[in-house]
Amino acid sequence: MAIRTRMIGVATVSLLLIIFSFNYLNVLEITEYLPQSAHGLPPAKIPLDAEAGKTHDPPTSPPKGKPVEDETKGKPVEEETKGKPAEDEHHTDLDRLLEQFIQVPVQSYDEAVASSTAACPVHGVNYDRNGVDGNTEKWRDIPSSQISEWRQGIVQYLQQKQREHKSKKTSTEDGGRGIVMAAGDHNAVIRAKTSINFLKSYNCTLPVEIFHFSSELSGTDKAFLKDLSQIGDGEGAEGKGMKVTVRVVEGLEKGHGWKDFHIKGAAIQQTSFSEILYLDTDSYLLRDPTYLFEGPQWNETGLLLWPDYTKSHATNPIWRLLGQKCRNEYEGESGQILISRTRHQDLLWLVEYFALHHEEYYGFMGGDRDSFRAAALLLGKKWAGPGRLNAAAGVALPNDPKGGGHTMLQADPEGRWMFVHANLIKHGSFPKPLWAKIHRATNDRFAQGTTYGSIEPPNDGIGEGVKLHVFADPKLVTEMSVFEGFDQGLVTVDDWDSYEELKGFEEKWFAFGGVH
Repeated sequence: MAIRTRMIGVATVSLLLIIFSFNYLNVLEITEYLPQSAHGLPPAKIPLDAEAGKTHDPPTSPPKGKPVEDETKGKPVEEETKGKPAEDEHHTDLDRLLEQFIQVPVQSYDEAVASSTAACPVHGVNYDRNGVDGNTEKWRDIPSSQISEWRQGIVQYLQQKQREHKSKKTSTEDGGRGIVMAAGDHNAVIRAKTSINFLKSYNCTLPVEIFHFSSELSGTDKAFLKDLSQIGDGEGAEGKGMKVTVRVVEGLEKGHGWKDFHIKGAAIQQTSFSEILYLDTDSYLLRDPTYLFEGPQWNETGLLLWPDYTKSHATNPIWRLLGQKCRNEYEGESGQILISRTRHQDLLWLVEYFALHHEEYYGFMGGDRDSFRAAALLLGKKWAGPGRLNAAAGVALPNDPKGGGHTMLQADPEGRWMFVHANLIKHGSFPKPLWAKIHRATNDRFAQGTTYGSIEPPNDGIGEGVKLHVFADPKLVTEMSVFEGFDQGLVTVDDWDSYEELKGFEEKWFAFGGVH
């Protein structure tokens, strides 16, 4: 009897050991056959000082010492990890994205160009020829070690900003919607005044914050801007007006370049608003922009960007930095940006980083103009934008019917003209009427239901065959034409007043303080 009892006990213990071992191996071994994302495990953590130029194959099993959950009990199986927090307890999506980013192999110049050339053709494409031709050798000489250092600097900065953000007692109060501008000299103040007067004429009540460097703006200019603030008496909606606040950008001082691009990213980052429309002071609105914050494109993405005239080129170092193939689309133009801080705080940190290190990055981002698109691509952000390409507007020149452009017209997501970005008019004198003709690509509409940001066919081919040349002598002016061998009908010239939303703009511009 005693022997039988002992045999039963041994058998029971053996059976329990087998079951325990099976459960343990089942959890451990199945992990090695499933993608990590399928069971909630983060990619392997790569030290920031790792050599990013090498190919890193992330392990498919948990790191050594990481607890493996026994799903039948909900307790860590490995005794050495009992009582310790799970490694990914505070692991954010940004952490995981940055770990993946730092692991992407760095291609040599030749490798990157070879992989991107097919994606970004150049025949009949209006890329920045001056920028590309003038920098090809410089870009070719950028070593892979420099790309790795740039990536590591980006990762370290974003991780630092995330830690600081977590440690702060962040307010749950919504900063609301508002407009941000940067005005650092008297001429910019005049343009800001004109822009605000346009907004007031549309009964727009969005508050405005105008940033400047500490060394800029006289007391007279500051008072001039503050006087633009129109605050109602509080008696109902009719009493509400537009509040204008003048602010000093923190952490940056004025540079010595032709343009102080780097104030823009900092101003957007430091504004009190949660939902932001950034406007260059020479980008004038054609109607109240509040509806842009309420459209389906905004609701889906929280980020609206607008295109420039030039398309991406395969030789640009941005593709080596991002570890991505060239995108066959128009580069970004930052005269107007719509962004949600709540949804894209990390993007604002990255844009701010590019601004702080503008000597390194702005040379291949066209200043700040393409830094927002670059940041969105690095962080895997989707954006929307206008429903049609921009156009070149300006004076009518009898001896040059293709030229006379000094203004970039930008549309809203439905394709109606929305922004009159008069970015060259301040650099020269033009005959009146200042706005008489519009030169645009005949094929300028994105596919139905899509906008800028979509490169699916046929969107990758809009504007094909059309080029825009900027002349610097005797003054900055643009000319739109077709490439040799392409049909002349690819460019359309419209009368300014043929669009209802543009009628009367010039008269208002002068009445509201526009100076030419």
